[in-house]
Amino acid sequence: MGQTRDSLERQLEVAREKLNKYVSILDERGVDGALRKRDSIWRNLDSKCRQIRTRMVAVDAIAAREAECEQRKAAAAAAE
Repeated sequence: MGQTRDSLERQLEVAREKLNKYVSILDERGVDGALRKRDSIWRNLDSKCRQIRTRMVAVDAIAAREAECEQRKAAAAAAE
C-alpha cells in the first residue's frame, strides 16, 4: 500500500526543517544562493523535498482516479 497524504506532509515538514537549518548554516558561512547549488548536502536535502512533493502529486492523482472509479460503479449500479 502506498503512503498517505498525512504521512507525506509530515515527511515534507521534517525535510523542509532540515533544509532550512542547513540554509541557515550556509548563511552563517556567507554562502549566497547561487553557490548553494554547488553544495552537495544542500542538493541532497533539496532533492528530498522535491521527491516528497512529487509523491504527494501522485497520491492526489491516485485518489482522483479512485473517486472517478467509485462514481462509475455507482452510476452502473443505479442504471441496473
